[in-house]
Amino acid sequence: MKKLYSQMTPEELQAEMKHLQELGQAAFDEQRWSEYEVHMKKWYLAKSYLIKDTANIEIGRTYRIAEEYDRLTVSFIEGVMAWGTRESTAQSAAVPIAMLEEKDDD
Repeated sequence: MKKLYSQMTPEELQAEMKHLQELGQAAFDEQRWSEYEVHMKKWYLAKSYLIKDTANIEIGRTYRIAEEYDRLTVSFIEGVMAWGTRESTAQSAAVPIAMLEEKDDD
């Protein structure tokens, strides 16, 4: 039985991320977009567990969402998920903390 990301060591998480990246690249190369998106979401989730103790996500701050043309204003953090409001739709959403990017260049 496969371990949950929350049960993995940093080394196991890094190995899982490498595996997911390889699967994602193969799906991308073959234009299987849905499969690519699934692998990348899992990659960001695994990365979130890897960085959860060092991530500095600020409540009330707006971040770009990686792999998307959208931003999220963070309301609260629960585990490795950042909850907030999407700029594009004004709807509540949760994204893995690793998907939040601090870019002020737009």
